Amino acid sequence: MRNNQLVVSNNSKIAVIAGLVILLLALFRIDNVMAHAALVKSDPPRRAMLSLPPKHIQLWFNEKIEGSYASIAVKDSNQNLVTSNNPEIVEDDPKSILLGLPQIEPGRYTVHYRVMSVDGHVIESTFDFNVKK
Repeated sequence: MRNNQLVVSNNSKIAVIAGLVILLLALFRIDNVMAHAALVKSDPPRRAMLSLPPKHIQLWFNEKIEGSYASIAVKDSNQNLVTSNNPEIVEDDPKSILLGLPQIEPGRYTVHYRVMSVDGHVIESTFDFNVKK
């Protein structure tokens, strides 16, 4: 009788361990599915000190974004909008958006972006860059 109890006990332990492994794998998989787009790179980069004014703002994300919901606003140090244009999805890279800029003067500029990743989550943030005099 004791040997049967030992076998059942070992089988129960194996079942519990297998269940925990499956649960952990499911949690990691859910975490990957729920990941949201994140800014990977920008041109100009965050906190850049530029000798020449940029001709555009380009943002790259780690996953595809919905181009029709993307917005980029660039403001000067007086909080005036530099342009009212809408950004465009880069044709050969659906993870990137581009906003053309007019000629801008030396000074500090703030880029505010808002995009929606393909999973429906909105990502929004700001960063600054400077154009030297």
